[in-house]
Amino acid sequence: MMRFFRAFREALRLTLRGETPAPAHYLPLMGWSADCLRKLKAARDAAEAEGLDLARIALKLDGRLTSLEQTLQMLRHNLVNEYPRLMRLDDPYSMLVVQSSNMNDQYRLSQFLAQDALPSQALRRALQNLEAHLRELPAVERPG
Repeated sequence: MMRFFRAFREALRLTLRGETPAPAHYLPLMGWSADCLRKLKAARDAAEAEGLDLARIALKLDGRLTSLEQTLQMLRHNLVNEYPRLMRLDDPYSMLVVQSSNMNDQYRLSQFLAQDALPSQALRRALQNLEAHLRELPAVERPG
């Protein structure tokens, strides 16, 4: 019953915003994104439990200083805003853009994990879990 209510609420929300739901062939990507958001939250929770300021954990990537906070914010933005928009757009290049963005997010996260400077083992484990999940982006085939 709750699943029906959630589906109805989501359909109503999309209708009120003048949007359409993503095509069914994106279901694996939608599930993957939801799991990724949970792993992202677990990483943030691990940092918060240790009293860590993610904005202070930074390194130089591609010539500019980037914090772990910025990296996680970019990942969340892609998961919450960009990927759903690309799924609804459903053009031949949508999945290519998702793959490219995911590779960038994975690269940035892997560079933080390569540093010995992560101040917490709990945070490191949560980030490793998140980074491993980013490597498992599902393949999506457009019908026809």
